Amino acid sequence: MRLSDGQELFQRGEGGSGLCCVLGGALLISNVNADGRVAVLSQVEPCQWLGEIATLDRGPRHFSAHAIGNTEVLFVPGDALESWLNQHPLCWRDIGILACSKLRVALDSIQETVFLSLEQRILKRLERVATGYGSRMTPSRRVKVPQEVIAQMMGVSRQSTNKALKALEEVGLISRSYGMVELHSGVAEVHKLSAGPGEPPASG
Repeated sequence: MRLSDGQELFQRGEGGSGLCCVLGGALLISNVNADGRVAVLSQVEPCQWLGEIATLDRGPRHFSAHAIGNTEVLFVPGDALESWLNQHPLCWRDIGILACSKLRVALDSIQETVFLSLEQRILKRLERVATGYGSRMTPSRRVKVPQEVIAQMMGVSRQSTNKALKALEEVGLISRSYGMVELHSGVAEVHKLSAGPGEPPASG
Protein backbone atom coordinates (compact mmCIF):
# COMPACT_ATOMS: atom_id res chain seq x y z
CA MET A 1 0.00 0.00 0.00
CA ARG A 2 1.30 3.45 -0.93
CA LEU A 3 0.08 6.40 1.16
CA SER A 4 0.53 10.12 0.60
CA ASP A 5 1.34 12.56 3.41
CA GLY A 6 -1.48 12.63 5.98
CA GLN A 7 -3.40 9.73 4.41
CA GLU A 8 -4.88 7.30 6.93
CA LEU A 9 -4.00 3.62 6.95
CA PHE A 10 -6.86 2.90 9.36
CA GLN A 11 -8.92 4.65 12.04
CA ARG A 12 -9.51 3.85 15.70
CA GLY A 13 -12.57 1.61 16.04
CA GLU A 14 -12.32 0.10 12.56
CA GLY A 15 -12.82 -3.63 12.26
CA GLY A 16 -10.57 -6.00 10.40
CA SER A 17 -7.32 -7.70 11.26
CA GLY A 18 -3.97 -8.07 9.60
CA LEU A 19 -0.36 -7.09 10.11
CA CYS A 20 1.32 -4.03 8.63
CA CYS A 21 5.02 -3.36 8.16
CA VAL A 22 6.38 0.06 7.23
CA LEU A 23 8.72 -0.29 4.25
CA GLY A 24 9.36 3.40 3.58
CA GLY A 25 8.39 6.70 5.13
CA ALA A 26 6.68 6.58 8.54
CA LEU A 27 3.33 6.22 10.28
CA LEU A 28 2.13 8.31 13.21
CA ILE A 29 0.11 6.24 15.68
CA SER A 30 -2.36 8.47 17.54
CA ASN A 31 -5.79 9.03 19.06
CA VAL A 32 -7.98 12.14 19.21
CA ASN A 33 -10.52 12.76 21.97
CA ALA A 34 -13.90 14.49 21.69
CA ASP A 35 -12.29 17.88 22.37
CA GLY A 36 -9.84 17.44 19.50
CA ARG A 37 -6.82 16.86 21.71
CA VAL A 38 -4.24 14.58 20.07
CA ALA A 39 -2.31 11.87 21.91
CA VAL A 40 0.58 10.38 19.93
CA LEU A 41 1.46 6.84 20.96
CA SER A 42 4.43 6.26 18.68
CA GLN A 43 6.07 6.93 15.36
CA VAL A 44 6.54 3.75 13.30
CA GLU A 45 9.38 3.62 10.78
CA PRO A 46 11.01 0.94 8.57
CA CYS A 47 10.93 -1.97 9.26
CA GLN A 48 8.49 -2.01 12.19
CA TRP A 49 5.32 -4.09 12.41
CA LEU A 50 1.93 -3.10 13.82
CA GLY A 51 -1.59 -4.48 13.97
CA GLU A 52 -0.86 -7.60 16.00
CA ILE A 53 -3.49 -6.90 18.69
CA ALA A 54 -6.46 -6.81 16.30
CA THR A 55 -4.99 -9.87 14.59
CA LEU A 56 -4.85 -11.79 17.88
CA ASP A 57 -8.21 -10.82 19.42
CA ARG A 58 -10.13 -9.86 16.23
CA GLY A 59 -11.26 -6.69 17.97
CA PRO A 60 -11.36 -3.15 16.52
CA ARG A 61 -8.24 -1.09 15.92
CA HIS A 62 -7.44 0.74 19.15
CA PHE A 63 -5.61 3.65 17.51
CA SER A 64 -5.42 5.54 14.22
CA ALA A 65 -2.46 5.46 11.85
CA HIS A 66 -1.65 8.01 9.17
CA ALA A 67 1.33 8.62 6.91
CA ILE A 68 4.12 11.10 7.55
CA GLY A 69 5.25 11.99 4.06
CA ASN A 70 5.01 9.45 1.25
CA THR A 71 4.85 6.06 2.93
CA GLU A 72 4.87 2.47 1.72
CA VAL A 73 3.32 -0.26 3.87
CA LEU A 74 3.27 -4.02 3.45
CA PHE A 75 -0.17 -5.35 4.47
CA VAL A 76 -0.75 -9.01 5.33
CA PRO A 77 -4.55 -9.70 5.48
CA GLY A 78 -5.70 -11.28 8.73
CA ASP A 79 -7.63 -14.18 7.18
CA ALA A 80 -4.72 -15.27 5.00
CA LEU A 81 -2.25 -14.83 7.86
CA GLU A 82 -4.39 -16.80 10.32
CA SER A 83 -4.79 -19.66 7.86
CA TRP A 84 -1.02 -19.80 7.36
CA LEU A 85 -0.33 -19.58 11.10
CA ASN A 86 -2.73 -22.44 11.79
CA GLN A 87 -0.66 -24.53 9.40
CA HIS A 88 2.53 -23.40 11.16
CA PRO A 89 1.36 -23.14 14.80
CA LEU A 90 4.83 -22.53 16.25
CA CYS A 91 4.83 -19.15 14.48
CA TRP A 92 1.90 -17.94 16.60
CA ARG A 93 4.53 -17.46 19.31
CA ASP A 94 6.24 -14.82 17.17
CA ILE A 95 2.99 -12.83 16.96
CA GLY A 96 2.73 -13.11 20.74
CA ILE A 97 6.32 -11.89 21.17
CA LEU A 98 5.54 -8.89 18.94
CA ALA A 99 2.53 -8.03 21.12
CA CYS A 100 4.51 -8.51 24.35
CA SER A 101 7.26 -6.17 23.15
CA LYS A 102 4.65 -3.43 22.73
CA LEU A 103 3.24 -4.22 26.20
CA ARG A 104 6.68 -3.87 27.77
CA VAL A 105 7.11 -0.43 26.21
CA ALA A 106 3.66 0.62 27.46
CA LEU A 107 4.41 -0.55 31.02
CA ASP A 108 7.79 1.18 31.01
CA SER A 109 6.14 4.42 29.84
CA ILE A 110 3.63 4.27 32.72
CA GLN A 111 6.44 3.90 35.26
CA GLU A 112 8.49 6.67 33.67
CA THR A 113 5.58 9.11 34.09
CA VAL A 114 5.89 8.60 37.86
CA PHE A 115 9.65 8.24 38.34
CA LEU A 116 11.32 10.39 35.68
CA SER A 117 11.44 14.09 34.93
CA LEU A 118 10.00 15.41 31.68
CA GLU A 119 13.51 15.79 30.27
CA GLN A 120 14.33 12.16 31.04
CA ARG A 121 11.03 10.95 29.62
CA ILE A 122 11.59 12.84 26.37
CA LEU A 123 15.11 11.44 26.06
CA LYS A 124 13.82 7.91 26.65
CA ARG A 125 11.13 8.35 23.99
CA LEU A 126 13.61 9.74 21.45
CA GLU A 127 15.92 6.79 22.13
CA ARG A 128 13.02 4.39 21.53
CA VAL A 129 12.20 6.03 18.21
CA ALA A 130 15.89 5.88 17.27
CA THR A 131 16.00 2.14 17.98
CA GLY A 132 12.68 1.45 16.25
CA TYR A 133 11.27 0.55 19.68
CA GLY A 134 13.85 -2.21 19.94
CA SER A 135 13.58 -3.49 16.37
CA ARG A 136 16.90 -2.06 15.08
CA MET A 137 20.30 -3.55 15.79
CA THR A 138 21.95 -0.20 15.02
CA PRO A 139 20.10 2.85 16.41
CA SER A 140 19.77 5.96 14.28
CA ARG A 141 21.55 9.03 15.63
CA ARG A 142 19.11 11.43 13.97
CA VAL A 143 15.40 11.29 14.80
CA LYS A 144 12.93 13.11 12.58
CA VAL A 145 10.24 14.13 15.08
CA PRO A 146 8.76 17.65 15.14
CA GLN A 147 8.57 19.38 18.51
CA GLU A 148 4.76 19.42 18.35
CA VAL A 149 4.70 15.63 17.99
CA ILE A 150 7.09 15.22 20.94
CA ALA A 151 4.70 17.35 23.02
CA GLN A 152 1.78 15.13 21.96
CA MET A 153 3.77 12.03 22.87
CA MET A 154 4.44 13.41 26.34
CA GLY A 155 0.99 14.93 26.86
CA VAL A 156 2.39 18.36 27.74
CA SER A 157 2.43 21.81 26.15
CA ARG A 158 4.80 22.79 23.37
CA GLN A 159 6.29 25.43 25.67
CA SER A 160 7.16 22.80 28.29
CA THR A 161 8.55 20.53 25.58
CA ASN A 162 10.74 23.32 24.20
CA LYS A 163 12.07 24.05 27.70
CA ALA A 164 12.89 20.37 28.28
CA LEU A 165 14.58 19.99 24.89
CA LYS A 166 16.64 23.09 25.61
CA ALA A 167 17.76 21.56 28.92
CA LEU A 168 18.79 18.35 27.14
CA GLU A 169 20.69 20.42 24.60
CA GLU A 170 22.49 22.42 27.28
CA VAL A 171 23.94 19.29 28.92
CA GLY A 172 25.02 17.94 25.54
CA LEU A 173 22.62 15.01 25.22
CA ILE A 174 20.99 16.25 22.01
CA SER A 175 21.25 18.90 19.32
CA ARG A 176 18.33 20.25 17.32
CA SER A 177 17.59 21.41 13.83
CA TYR A 178 14.25 22.02 12.10
CA GLY A 179 12.06 18.95 12.70
CA MET A 180 15.11 16.87 13.63
CA VAL A 181 16.83 15.81 16.86
CA GLU A 182 20.32 14.33 16.96
CA LEU A 183 21.18 12.10 19.92
CA HIS A 184 24.68 12.30 21.46
CA SER A 185 25.46 9.19 23.50
CA GLY A 186 28.20 9.46 26.08
CA VAL A 187 28.42 13.26 25.97
CA ALA A 188 26.77 13.79 29.35
CA GLU A 189 25.27 11.60 32.03
CA VAL A 190 21.51 11.29 32.17
CA HIS A 191 21.58 11.54 35.98
CA LYS A 192 22.59 15.19 35.61
CA LEU A 193 18.97 15.81 34.74
CA SER A 194 16.76 16.23 37.77
CA ALA A 195 14.39 13.33 38.39
CA GLY A 196 10.87 13.89 39.56
CA PRO A 197 7.24 13.26 38.73
CA GLY A 198 6.15 13.92 35.18
CA GLU A 199 4.51 17.20 34.36
CA PRO A 200 0.72 17.04 34.28
CA PRO A 201 -0.89 17.26 30.84
CA ALA A 202 -1.39 20.72 29.43
CA SER A 203 -4.95 21.98 29.44
CA GLY A 204 -6.54 22.68 26.08
